[in-house]
Amino acid sequence: LGWAHSFEVWNPEGARVGGLYGLRVGPLFGAESMFHRATDASKIALLALCRFAPRDGIALIDVQLPTPHLDSLGAEAIPRAEYLRRIAAAGL
Repeated sequence: LGWAHSFEVWNPEGARVGGLYGLRVGPLFGAESMFHRATDASKIALLALCRFAPRDGIALIDVQLPTPHLDSLGAEAIPRAEYLRRIAAAGL
């Protein structure tokens, strides 16, 4: 179906050192989990998703719950009504 996607960070030795995965439904990407084995590797994966998203028609990245970590990376919590408005505007 092609709904599950991962963004992975690999070191020069060929080991996966960070990443994130989630589900895409049309223009919505729901991030499910992030991990890192090297400092900042999950941040690099999130940056890759953010740079890829507009080029591939992703209008909204849902990181689920606000956390200080995600807030420090620029995530913003929005009220439920605004979330539903954005989903509707994206065609879902």
